[in-house]
Amino acid sequence: MRHQSKTYITATLAVMTLTGCGNEANEPVSSVPQATPSFTAIISDAQTRAVDSQWDAGDEIGINCEGRKNVAYRTSRGDGNFTVKTSGNQIYFQNDDEVSFTAYYPWNALAEETTVINADTRDQARQKNFDFLWASSSGSKARPNVSLTFSHKMVRLSLSIKPGTGMTYDELKNAVFSMNGFRHSGSFNISNGSAIAGNQSELWSFTDFAQYNVTAGEVSFSMIFFPQTFATPMELMAAVTTADNKSLSLKANIDFTAANRGKDGSNAKNEWVAGRQYNLSLTLNKTEITVASCAINPWAEVTGSEITVD
Repeated sequence: MRHQSKTYITATLAVMTLTGCGNEANEPVSSVPQATPSFTAIISDAQTRAVDSQWDAGDEIGINCEGRKNVAYRTSRGDGNFTVKTSGNQIYFQNDDEVSFTAYYPWNALAEETTVINADTRDQARQKNFDFLWASSSGSKARPNVSLTFSHKMVRLSLSIKPGTGMTYDELKNAVFSMNGFRHSGSFNISNGSAIAGNQSELWSFTDFAQYNVTAGEVSFSMIFFPQTFATPMELMAAVTTADNKSLSLKANIDFTAANRGKDGSNAKNEWVAGRQYNLSLTLNKTEITVASCAINPWAEVTGSEITVD
């Protein structure tokens, strides 16, 4: 998927007259006309998607309702029109009652009765596997156009780094960045949309998915993580080899409380809140890392204070 302000999903379902929802392929009784409901969805508070700006061909969502679990629908052309992945596995309304639906992205082939997807966010090259979204709504034969509003259940961290005093752009490009004090693994529950970080925390180095903007003279990273609270400021480190072959080790301790305060007021904590994108602008100097700002955008928007750490 690629970024866009509103992404629409239309998943066509057939209808019959039984109870709840199911996949029986019997013809409806003659006294009850067959209907063709559709799901329409937008992504709430999302000026951007985590991964891309539009649906990709073959993207898949999972739909759950009473009596049917984890039914895969896909957009074969990437145009936002979703049809059932496996022919004959369609969901059917089974009477006139209201039916509750939940939906999630990306669809996973889960074992029966399994509702949890585990993920390790250190593999940022595979962000599409853990860019979790979730929605819920209801519909009926009389109200077949089901409106789903998907919300982000993960956190996006966007780093923009420029060279500062005593640092060249080539030295910045060759630097190795690390983070410490965050929990990289976790789980996502397709039934209620909860994304929960695990317990393991360790040093993690990242360089492979950097984006280089020579014109702007910056290196940037866009990363997705599980929501979590920090007991201490998160450590961001840079290992730099200078042009004269000297090794530098630089570090900044980053507290997200100030950035969250605009949304959470006095309840703000040092945490990554689900659905928020944290934008960090950093300057890499020869003697320090300067965090010029920490802001949140929707995903949700807040401006943080300036932090300088040797």
